[in-house]
Amino acid sequence: MNRIAVILALLATTGMAACSTQEGKKMSQNEINAKVDSIVGTRIEELNNQAMEDLDRRMSIEVKAKADSIVQAYEQSQQPAANPQ
Repeated sequence: MNRIAVILALLATTGMAACSTQEGKKMSQNEINAKVDSIVGTRIEELNNQAMEDLDRRMSIEVKAKADSIVQAYEQSQQPAANPQ
């Protein structure tokens, strides 16, 4: 049991040491900007698609309410005024 614990400790230490010594490729400013632009471009496209779907769903609901309000206001304006006498 003691040997297993020692072996696991050695493996864990070796793994941690290997991870800490690896250096990632350093990206230039142009590479960073290109990566950011690609990520942002994709996300903006997704957001625009979602917004258009929401607009299509809500358009019929909101337009109907506004149209009804306009028709009601027009009908009220066309009624003859009450005669005060």
